[in-house]
Amino acid sequence: MLLVPMAVLLVLRARTSLDVRWFSPYGHLLVVSGIAACALVVAAVAVYTAARSAKPGVVWLGLGCTIVGLAMLAHGLTTPGVFGRGPNSWVGRLPYVAMVGLTVGLAMSGTAPNRRLNRWVGANAVTAIAIPLSLISGAIIAIVADPQIFGGSGPLPMEESILDIVSITCGVVLVPVIVSHWYRWHLGHDVVQLALVFAASMCIAALVSFEHGVFGRLSWWDYHAYLLAGFGCTAYAVMMGGKRARAVDEVLATTFDDDAFEVIASGHPEALRSMIRAVELKDAYTHGHSERTARLAVELGVRMHLPPERLRVISRGGFLHDLGKIGIPDQILNKPGRLDATERAIIETHPRLGYEIASTARSLRETLPIILHHHERIDGAGYPDRLSGRDIPLEARVVTVADVWDALTSRRAYRDPMTPEDALAHIVAGSGTHFDPGVVVALVEYMRDAGVRSSAEGQAETAWEAAQTCHEIDELDEREGALAG
Repeated sequence: MLLVPMAVLLVLRARTSLDVRWFSPYGHLLVVSGIAACALVVAAVAVYTAARSAKPGVVWLGLGCTIVGLAMLAHGLTTPGVFGRGPNSWVGRLPYVAMVGLTVGLAMSGTAPNRRLNRWVGANAVTAIAIPLSLISGAIIAIVADPQIFGGSGPLPMEESILDIVSITCGVVLVPVIVSHWYRWHLGHDVVQLALVFAASMCIAALVSFEHGVFGRLSWWDYHAYLLAGFGCTAYAVMMGGKRARAVDEVLATTFDDDAFEVIASGHPEALRSMIRAVELKDAYTHGHSERTARLAVELGVRMHLPPERLRVISRGGFLHDLGKIGIPDQILNKPGRLDATERAIIETHPRLGYEIASTARSLRETLPIILHHHERIDGAGYPDRLSGRDIPLEARVVTVADVWDALTSRRAYRDPMTPEDALAHIVAGSGTHFDPGVVVALVEYMRDAGVRSSAEGQAETAWEAAQTCHEIDELDEREGALAG
């Protein structure tokens, strides 16, 4: 996204025969009006979303895109030759205004929502949008009415040097913005995140083209094309996302969320959403359990510094790890008492059943190892394939620990939830035999930050059996499990 525009500029400047000259005032107005229209579409959605959700990141995006739209429209209307306009300095300054507005908007949207300014912006979204836009709109209307005002009759002292500094600063500030949204894109595969990466990249390319291209030649027109492409793609992504969500404001609801789990969940494919609903309707216990398991599993993955692609797999697999319960008969799944050996064996078929169900959806193939192997044990005494150690996929090992934690701390028909301290002690006791030691360390660190420390002694088998079924385990089964371990 960045290298191709730079290469194009170098080729055009090196081969002047390719850098053809062409300029039309009204053609210029048409192009920049297209850029303004796309930017204002994104701005309208952002402003509407901000007013409803009170999320500061969306407020900043709305402000930034509105400034782009207004400034680029004014840039077109102040073009010499349009409606009798004469030469003026504002026609060259307004693109900088647009790109500074976008840079500030995107940079501020990525700042922590708990900062004092962002807390105020979130709580007063309408005011935060209305005041600056009123001032900016007033100034732009005045400039369009008379491009000679505010120093528009000629360049200001050191103006060129100042604009060079502005360009460099915007480029530097936009780099971490690109990295941030690129990371979010890999987490949830949300096309809006990718569109924002593209828009920020095209803004940098436009700045370079505007600075180093030759006015009226192709190397100068490039910057218009880059901005049009960036905002056109963003507008398209927002509108198509809104069409799928049936509520366009939902598209930007988690765009600037720092919670990795929320970013991933916002990009769930429809097949996954459908199967989650099916599992929750089938099994009352699973309702809420899958989401809690997925959320904790992602937190553990973050602690383990796993890349975004693996975090996405962990989240989706955590949601679907009990998918196979759809195929378990209701009289077993909802049995009020203990399960006998035959019923327990049937319950233990749910990983393979879930694997077979999920394998029918192409978008869920990455979750299959988790669904199939989330009941394996490090010592090889799990099921269905009795894998051990590193033969168990890492994503499955992470989900296993999260699954067990939620099982221990959830209310069951036959017992009250355990305290977090006792639950942590039982899981720690199974480190290296039942659970991956690295995942357990991540859980201990996460719980320590939450103020939870394990009690003095734990039982590994207690932890293991808690996640095997939502029914009470016969004493015979417990003894057999202990011997197997």
